[in-house]
Amino acid sequence: MPLLFQNFASCMSVTRRLVCLLALGLMVLVFETSPEWLHLDTDGMIARAVVMQIGGPLLAALACLAAAIRSKGSDRQAWFSFAIGSGLYLAGNLTYLGYALTGIESRFPALPEAAYFVMAVFFAKGILLYGKVRQQISRVQVYNFVLIACAVMLASMFLLNRAVDKSVMPPFATGLAVFYPALWFSVAASGAISLLLYAQPGKTYAFGLLLAAMLAESVADFAYALQLLRGTYENGGLTQLLWVTSAGLIVLAGLEQRVFAGRPAAQPVRRPVHSVVEAAIPSIAIAIVLVSGSLTSALGNGTFALLAVVLALGFAGFSGLREYWIINTQKQLRSTVEAKSAALEKSQAQVESVLESTSDSVIVLDHDWLVVYFNHRAAEEIDNSAMLKPGVCLWDLFPAAETSGEAAHYRKAAATRQPVEFELFVEDRQIWLGIQAFPTPDGLSIFFHNITEQKQARDEVLHLAHHDPLTGLANRTMFYDRLHALAARRARFAVILIDVDHFKEVNDTLGHSVGDALLKATAERFRTGLGPDDLVARLGGDEFVIITENADASEATEMARRYAMAAGTPHEIEGESIRLGASIGIAISEGNGEDPDRLFRNADIALYAAKADARGAFRIFEPAMEAGLQDRQALRADLRAALGNGEFMLMYQPQVELRGEQVSGFEALIRWRHPTRGLIGPEVFIPIAEESGLIIAIGEWALSTACAEAMKWPTEVSLAVNLSTREFAGSDLASNVARALKESGLPAERLELEITESVLLKNSRANLETLRRLRALGLRIAIDDFGTGYSSLAYLQQFPFSKIKIDRSFISGLPESDASQAIVRSVIGLGIALGMRVTAEGVETESQYDWVRLGCNEVQGYFLSPPVAASEVMATMARLNARRDGERAEQARKAG
Repeated sequence: MPLLFQNFASCMSVTRRLVCLLALGLMVLVFETSPEWLHLDTDGMIARAVVMQIGGPLLAALACLAAAIRSKGSDRQAWFSFAIGSGLYLAGNLTYLGYALTGIESRFPALPEAAYFVMAVFFAKGILLYGKVRQQISRVQVYNFVLIACAVMLASMFLLNRAVDKSVMPPFATGLAVFYPALWFSVAASGAISLLLYAQPGKTYAFGLLLAAMLAESVADFAYALQLLRGTYENGGLTQLLWVTSAGLIVLAGLEQRVFAGRPAAQPVRRPVHSVVEAAIPSIAIAIVLVSGSLTSALGNGTFALLAVVLALGFAGFSGLREYWIINTQKQLRSTVEAKSAALEKSQAQVESVLESTSDSVIVLDHDWLVVYFNHRAAEEIDNSAMLKPGVCLWDLFPAAETSGEAAHYRKAAATRQPVEFELFVEDRQIWLGIQAFPTPDGLSIFFHNITEQKQARDEVLHLAHHDPLTGLANRTMFYDRLHALAARRARFAVILIDVDHFKEVNDTLGHSVGDALLKATAERFRTGLGPDDLVARLGGDEFVIITENADASEATEMARRYAMAAGTPHEIEGESIRLGASIGIAISEGNGEDPDRLFRNADIALYAAKADARGAFRIFEPAMEAGLQDRQALRADLRAALGNGEFMLMYQPQVELRGEQVSGFEALIRWRHPTRGLIGPEVFIPIAEESGLIIAIGEWALSTACAEAMKWPTEVSLAVNLSTREFAGSDLASNVARALKESGLPAERLELEITESVLLKNSRANLETLRRLRALGLRIAIDDFGTGYSSLAYLQQFPFSKIKIDRSFISGLPESDASQAIVRSVIGLGIALGMRVTAEGVETESQYDWVRLGCNEVQGYFLSPPVAASEVMATMARLNARRDGERAEQARKAG
């Protein structure tokens, strides 16, 4: 199908061109015969001439302009040139018309002639651009154009010799008249030569129309010049017909270009007959001169003139054959020379390719240590390159070779006839060289290259293989190597395992750049004060380990205390004062060949025990610690089955509104009824549940159960449920809460979720977003254990909590401790300023109760009630309300 459409389009193109040519021919015929069948008088003839002289160039200029707008690149510039040339043609004709209308007498050459001459220049430029041969013009083609131009000029002078001799015009006008057609013939000839030398895909037809137009213009101008010289020029006749035809051909060429301008542009292609055409051009020039001279009246008009034409053509033909033979011979000779030169260059390149293309610097020596050859890399690399030249002695080139030991390697290679390879540090240039010396039958070949970067990279890789890239301390690999080496030689040493406290919270809160700076600063503190045989390593994250030799328990304990103090000293990082801490586990090797891996595990168990005691503690491994760890692992295993076995239960502790002294809500507190261990408190199993991830499922159960139980309470009584940090990271918390509310029917405003500050310290941005989603459900959010976390005040600004719960550690000091009083007053003031309710939890004595009731909104603690089972909630509320009513009655009795 594509081929069918292509053939159809081709047929349509041929038909269109034939129709256009027939229309042009018909127009020319009408123009030529119109005076006879229209019976035009003198005025009619003048009008006819004016219409064609104005209309023809105008249409030509418009057609060229339309083609230029449609075209691109050099084609557009070419057609703009044709449009300008046609416009100049129109301007010249309009000027002559103006002369005629105003009665101004014009003599050749008049002002319009300048426009006609410049018109020829623009058409020459357009042909050059349109043919796209400007980049391919050689000096020979320039000579050919000059040759043709001179031949045309001479031919014009020969053919017009009698008219020139008897010219009615002054010499300058006569010369200009002869030059005028010669110029157009030369432009047409240059275009024809270009078309013969290079095929023009897609534009041959338009190119041919333009050449035909210029040829018509040339013939018309020749006739015009002849009439001017004789003084017989009149409007009309052959010149007028040819000018009209020329304008019409330009119009057709512009239309053709406009039709095909949208197609992809093709580059001109050198024709196979290129050499023939180049050889023919001088012959054609000779033929033009000789034939034109032979046709003049110098030899008459008879047999001798004909013989002269034959001789001229023969001379031109043989000149062309001779030129063709010379061109072909030159091409063959050039090809032979180029082939031999290429072979020679290839042979030389093969000899030197290895030496010149190698990345090494190469110097070739003879048996006398004189330089025979060196490559360009050697010249660039050698600092003393001014001396590097054939014939220079190696020892003069490298005076320090003897003292550096370099010369010994070369002499060894020359003596043993075996290659030698070595590395050399060049002191004055501070670089490392990798050098290879290969004996040859003629001497020695030395290859060398700068290996400074490679050596540094090797050293760095070796360093990184045994060191931490952030802190520069030893890494896990180097630590284990030292640990096993000390154990193998039965040395006495201590393993001190350090875990930096609060680092993850700081890293998540202040960013990794601050975290990295903290690790580097902490590592520097740990490195300070070590003995020459001690090793400090970073195992990863915020975990460090120290091996100290010949240390007993007391010495290891003293070191641990020192490291704990070093870790706890505040750091100043990016304008922040940051206090960390360290939990430390210690294991002692008595030099009895202990298993090194077991020793490290003991230090890890001791670290675990230190964390269980309190942050910032340190412990030395004891066998009982392992039993505790095993017990914890057993609890972890039992915990996995506890939820399915229904072993969890909820207890509820009341929260009392101090203003009305009535129960405002209950906090749900989870307990574990272990089948063999009995009741286990949350402080024991919640950390295990958080580590294992079971806290998510346990938390969902607790929330759903508590919401369902709260529906049995009075509507004014709220429910408080604690959330774990892991619940924020491990599930879609907001969806779970919404589902629990929906399934239980509990109104959202009756639910209060309690979180600790650690929720905001870990992935604070995502957790804040989760808190906002929870708040959007309509429930309340309280911050529990306030004041025990890191940077508490910062989070009160980021999220509008409903309530602040003062940690029991501050309440326990009341009313005796001034520090506790100051802290509690500050929190109460902060709650009032931020519009948050303040709850005091852990109230266990009447004096504590009396103190906090002066400023807090709510109170919670054993003084009022311990946590009770769900079945006792209503009785507890009745008891607390009765207590309130009794106190009010007693106050009223005393007041009365």
